[in-house]
Amino acid sequence: MKYCFTLVLLILFFSISKAQYLYHQLKEKHPISNIRKDIDQLYTDLKKHHLNLYQYIKKGELDFKIDSLKSSINKPLTSADLYLQLLPILSKIGDGHLKIDFFEPTQVTEKDYLQYGKPYSSPFEQLSLKFIADKIFLTENRSLNTNLGARSEIVSINNIKAVDIIKTALQNSFSDGYNNTFKYYFLNYGNLDNVWRIFKNKDSLKMVFQNGDHIDSAYLVGKPYNIKNALQSSKQQTNNKSQFLSYKKLDTHTAYLKVNTFTAKMEQYDVDLFNNTLSKTQNLILDLRNNIGGNIFLMCHFLKFFINKPIKPIEFPQELIKGMLLPTLDSNRKKQINYVKEFNQNAYGNLIPFNNAYKNKLYILINGGTFSAASIFANTLALSQRGVLIGEETGSGRNNINAGTYFNGKLKNTGITYSIGLIPFNLPLPSTTIGRGVMPDVKIKYTLADYLAKKDLEIDWVLNDIEKNK
Repeated sequence: MKYCFTLVLLILFFSISKAQYLYHQLKEKHPISNIRKDIDQLYTDLKKHHLNLYQYIKKGELDFKIDSLKSSINKPLTSADLYLQLLPILSKIGDGHLKIDFFEPTQVTEKDYLQYGKPYSSPFEQLSLKFIADKIFLTENRSLNTNLGARSEIVSINNIKAVDIIKTALQNSFSDGYNNTFKYYFLNYGNLDNVWRIFKNKDSLKMVFQNGDHIDSAYLVGKPYNIKNALQSSKQQTNNKSQFLSYKKLDTHTAYLKVNTFTAKMEQYDVDLFNNTLSKTQNLILDLRNNIGGNIFLMCHFLKFFINKPIKPIEFPQELIKGMLLPTLDSNRKKQINYVKEFNQNAYGNLIPFNNAYKNKLYILINGGTFSAASIFANTLALSQRGVLIGEETGSGRNNINAGTYFNGKLKNTGITYSIGLIPFNLPLPSTTIGRGVMPDVKIKYTLADYLAKKDLEIDWVLNDIEKNK
């Protein structure tokens, strides 16, 4: 699933338009027979390319869900309709790297957006919400409606109870195994596109909220939206480059290093931190929170700045490496072979510490947004007993993930696109707890009061620990 396309907010599911591409994806209804053929095509590709397809759901159960979906199709559907019906089924596979979308952003023209774009933004943009277990709380109100105050508990939205909103949002999103921390990460830190979709992207939301014993309601209306300006802004954001590291010295002996993403490039000034600055630091806080991963090769390279002994971060299953010397005409098999070869050529199978690796006290911060490469990074440091993990269970699987390089498919009739990870990364010394993420040594749990006070409980714990051990 693609989470962070700003312009998804503009899409109108059920409006009439002559824009060719979006008309096909959003308005045109496809015959029942074609819908069923597309479901078969998707499942065939999953069975062919997903090496861990039945890891978290039994084959018979997934077969039944696919057959039941096909049987339930009794009228023509749009591509968007089918997409929404596929989500809760694919979510059961337990693969956070599995992606599916009912349209390709690169195929959408300006004409499409101008004809299909809503003239208002999501009402949710005016609020900051926190999703805690099965409750929704308001932490900031930027709307003109002053009835809604911070600390309010949202009881329902458009007559849908908060618990049902959260249930739908969770079952329509993907994560590794049975883990929900990755899903809650997007609810608490994302743009709530998936939540707005539950309400069919309506411009007006009726919120019933509660403060203590007082229950009231308020209407929230989306602000006018200039689609042309949004398009231009989106183009500019696309060109923005992510910064790999953010460094801050906290005091004479303690420093903070945030690893923002593994999709960025490691620059020389990043390397210079280890050549000069960090060697004098007694306590380093390494923040992997909200880092949803990226390049596995960069992650392995960066690990060598922290490990203190040789270590194997990941392993490839035998069924993947078997027959690698045999020629193949299958383009996806070639992707797998080339990926594994490049991985081994870079000697990432057994990492050796750099001479200038950081050797002093290390605190590693993790949460549900620590995903994919970032989660493997945290796990490798944990296995090497290199530091203390503080925070929340990571959003990525502790024992394995499917990523690296992808099979990219497109359904013949509905045009729905999907990507399946071709490389199963198995992590050494697998946990006996199946389907969960990397667990922290020190578990941190936030309350509504903590969010409202804008506390950083992980940092607070680290600083208290440093002070206690002086």
